Amino acid sequence: MYNISFKAYNNKKLKQIHQKINTSAWIWNYCISLQKRYYSLYGGYINANRLQKHIAKLRNKNPKWKELNSQSVQEICQRVDESYKRFFKGLAKRPPKFKKAKHFNSFVLKQSGWKIEDNILTIGKTRYKFSKSRNYENIKRIVVKRNKLGEIFFILCCDLKPIKYERVGNATIGIDFGLKVLLTLSNGQEIQSPEFFKSNLKAIKSLNRQLSKKKKGSKNRRKALKNLQRVHINISNKRDDYEWKLAHELCKNNSFIAIEDLNIEAMKRLWGRKVSDLSFSSFVLKLEQVANKYNTVVQKVDRWFASSKTCTCGVVNKELKLSDREWVCSSCGEIHSRDLLAANNILRQGIVEYKSKCKTDLSATYDDGKESHSL
Repeated sequence: MYNISFKAYNNKKLKQIHQKINTSAWIWNYCISLQKRYYSLYGGYINANRLQKHIAKLRNKNPKWKELNSQSVQEICQRVDESYKRFFKGLAKRPPKFKKAKHFNSFVLKQSGWKIEDNILTIGKTRYKFSKSRNYENIKRIVVKRNKLGEIFFILCCDLKPIKYERVGNATIGIDFGLKVLLTLSNGQEIQSPEFFKSNLKAIKSLNRQLSKKKKGSKNRRKALKNLQRVHINISNKRDDYEWKLAHELCKNNSFIAIEDLNIEAMKRLWGRKVSDLSFSSFVLKLEQVANKYNTVVQKVDRWFASSKTCTCGVVNKELKLSDREWVCSSCGEIHSRDLLAANNILRQGIVEYKSKCKTDLSATYDDGKESHSL
């Protein structure tokens, strides 16, 4: 499945889209209130099937809820159900919460209630034009999304064949993430971070001051808030563009990439805004997606592996501090650059872990085959 996003042209018809998103928020909040009451009484939650049946009965009685397609209402119930499942399984820190209509941002159109021709999407009886930047086919569902500026996007989920690219090189590299240098590669190359948030920090501070001076609830405050949100969206778009291009560059030239499995939340508690600006986790997700297209292997190395403290001779320097950028091995006397050493150690450890993983997979396959043969 591939998601292709198109921006809707701004016109008066979009008021109906905003109303549908607000209605989705009301249904979400109603479902959450039902779940909270049920949990307080019985210590559990209502499953998706029961919740959908109950909401369907209420939808038939409520004319405002009927503005939303029945399958879109079902999807909201499924979203609530999935959120509670994640909470009870320990994958989420807290249960889902109530949302204001202005903070709710999407609803989903499944098989019915819509039609699309060229750059016109028809929802119900209303036609909405969008900027068609690329071709699409085999649409399975459409997500109608609203960003913080109130702009509407149509995200088409298309069932397409996986895209494959040809690699230019077949090298193997290890990557060490850093705070001063974004990426240090095992071949000695260093990739600096543009630090998009830091470069726009003066403008953000100025816009925050302007926002704080405006009266709450006034039009000027809404304008000031939009100006601030526009800068944040611009930063996010620039960072995404940079990370996608960097991921393509790395996967195009390498057949094997070893990286660290970092604890980003712990790093944020220590260095806060700096780690958020570097955005390690989002880059790793993009790298893994792009690697599938180039048939490149991305191997994560255990976060507890002492990559920067282990000398090539095998000695571990347990007294090494974070401020020490270079150190001398007490055994062999070799001088190490901390980041470059870490990148090379990550590469070696990544190859070892990948080979052991392949052997385990092969032995498991062999055992399964043996068992099936005996049956």
